[in-house]
Amino acid sequence: MEGLYSNQDFGRCIYKHITLPVYMTDEFRFFRCVRFEDGFYGKTISELHNGNLRVNKSDNRYSSLFPDEKISYWADSIKTARAEAKYHGSGNDLMTFWAYDDNKSTFPTIKSEEPLIIIDGRNLEFSKILEKIENSVELCENEKIIIDSIKELKPDCLAYESLRCIGGTNYLFFEKGFRKLSLREVRLRLNKKGKVNTARVTCAISSDYRPILEKYGNSFEKIARTKMNHDYFLSNEYIFRKEIYEKSMNRLKNFYSKKNL
Repeated sequence: MEGLYSNQDFGRCIYKHITLPVYMTDEFRFFRCVRFEDGFYGKTISELHNGNLRVNKSDNRYSSLFPDEKISYWADSIKTARAEAKYHGSGNDLMTFWAYDDNKSTFPTIKSEEPLIIIDGRNLEFSKILEKIENSVELCENEKIIIDSIKELKPDCLAYESLRCIGGTNYLFFEKGFRKLSLREVRLRLNKKGKVNTARVTCAISSDYRPILEKYGNSFEKIARTKMNHDYFLSNEYIFRKEIYEKSMNRLKNFYSKKNL
């Protein structure tokens, strides 16, 4: 089964649930655009990324669907992510996250070997449910059953059609799935009175997503500059990621050493 998701690498295995549109697979790219606010200056890339996972508060537009979950919204492309951000009033100052499922990297930094578990809400017309929620229209009984079924399956994320970008796909990540993501890059684009300033922080390089762990300690500063926060090296996140990364490096070295004997 190939070509199911446009943001998935070609040739990956996809395992499907017997009856439901639930898939287990890997090697994805995800994008998220948010309005850049002054309060983001000085925050590390790690802090900014973790801020993408939010408690589903009562004032959230989809709070009635998953009231007890932490969620994060992503898209299949920068085009889709920007369209969604613009629709929700992002303005001209945008920060774009490019993430991938860490399990796909030759050098993983997260302790999870399980591939992503995705419910394909496109087959369930989930976008229509979201549209009803946005317009404060009550769900019918069948739609409520769909929501309950999703909760029972405990997936990593839910894929559904974008209403802002034709052909685009959005992903609603639950906390379990969000914790499987690592960053490839974070871009900043500021447009002040027609003057554009840009900056980017690259957290992984090459086709095998080789991580640059210290980049998670970078922050954006005024006039779209970047700065390293060395306190990040003392954080539990950095120590934990570095430990797993070094183990994966050693496994690869041992593999090639035995191969060359």
